[in-house]
Formats: sequence, C-alpha cells, structure tokens
Amino acid sequence: MTGALQGARVLVPRAGAWGERVAAELRRRGADPVVAPLIRTAPPRDPSVRDGMFAELAAGRYDWLFVTSAASIEQLAAFLTPRGLTLPATTQVAAVGQATARAVADLGADVAFVPVGQSSARAMIAQWSAGRAAASTGRCLVVRSDLAAAVISDELELQGYAVDVCIGYRTVGVDLPDPVARDLADGRIDVVLLTSLSVGRELRRQVPQLAASVLVASIGPGTTRDAERLGFTVGHTAHTQSVDALLAELDSRPRSPEVTP
Repeated sequence: MTGALQGARVLVPRAGAWGERVAAELRRRGADPVVAPLIRTAPPRDPSVRDGMFAELAAGRYDWLFVTSAASIEQLAAFLTPRGLTLPATTQVAAVGQATARAVADLGADVAFVPVGQSSARAMIAQWSAGRAAASTGRCLVVRSDLAAAVISDELELQGYAVDVCIGYRTVGVDLPDPVARDLADGRIDVVLLTSLSVGRELRRQVPQLAASVLVASIGPGTTRDAERLGFTVGHTAHTQSVDALLAELDSRPRSPEVTP
C-alpha cells in the first residue's frame, strides 16, 4: 500500500546535506522533491569574533556548549577540522534536538543533553535547568544564528553562569527560481515543508499568495504559530519536532487532493 506522499511534489526549502537527505527520504516514499532553498547560512559579518570563541572552546575554556541548530555545528566543524582541533572532552554539549545531536556526533563529540519533545531554545533551557541548583561558577558558550532570541543565554546568566554568546552564522534569504514560485502560486506543488520562521518569512515575501491546494506542513508547534502570524493556513503540524517525523506523519495521512498530484 502506498502512502499519501506517493506522487506528490514537495518543496524542500533548504539545500546542502540537509536538503539532500530530505529529498532522498521523499523519493523513498514515492514523492517528487523540489529542492529550492529559501534560506542559506552565511558567515557573520566579523568572523574573527566567532573564531576567537571557537578557539577558546577548543582550548577547553568552557564547561558547557549550547547549540541550537545543526548549522551551528557545521560552522564549528569548518573551523575545527582544517586546524586539526576537536571539541574537548571536558566540555559538555547540549543540543536543541535530534538533528543537531546527530551533527555533534558526526563531529566526534558526545552529547550530554537533548530536550524531550519540542525542539526549541525555550524547551531546551527549561528542561536543562530543571532540578539544577544555581551555579556560582561555570562558563558556557551559546552558539546561535543572528536571528535567534537570547532565551538560553538570558536564563543561564540568571542562574549565575558566565555566558558568552557566539553568532555562528547569519541566515539570509535565497530567491526561488521563477518556475518554482509560479508552481507554488498555481498549485503545481502539493506540499511545502515549513521548517523555521525564516523559511516562512521568505516564502511569504516571494509567494504572497500560495494556491489553496498547497499543503503547508510545519515541523512543530512553534513554527506553526509563527506561520499563522505570517498569514499561512497550516495543514499539518508534526507531533514530534523533526523533519523525519514530519515526513512520516504526512505519508500516513489519508490520501487527499492536497497531497495527490
């Protein structure tokens, strides 16, 4: 029996290794992935500040590293690997979700903490903090994008930790190819994977009016709330916040015009 994604054209909004992996999983499920990035990562405007913090991290000067995306780890790997450096075993790593944890593992490091359930900065720091006494000492590095809120660093400082915030990368918009934008407006793409607020912003900017037949599929409740504020009607929200769960849930939905060509 084929799943609901069989034959569906699905917009994959990021390129690179992530996009390739998602596209491969969609093909395995019989879908037709359209890899058309809406966002990409770029170095911070002053990489020397970031690189200085990465060097201190490699030297073992942080007790905890908090990472809120796999893109943060990609930037860290790009600094460490050419220099023959690694994450020190004395630094514990907290990852926002399973995808980020996999990226940490690929870097050869262990992950000490991953939140259960929702993969968000707020859930991460709330669960990490539960049951911990306020610290009198301890140094933490929080690596995030230029668009991320200071949720983790603010809470750590309130608890008494010394905190450095590293802007690991910038998130910048990417223009869709004209044929893809037209297909979204005309209903020739069946499903859009909405994986972040920045993806939603770019989609709204570039395609102000999606065809009513396009199913907007969100990676989690936070992204759904952001998407609804942008004016999207979200047709499905993943119960477990990961792209793998989102694809599995979409594929198990009853077949309908929204996901059938």
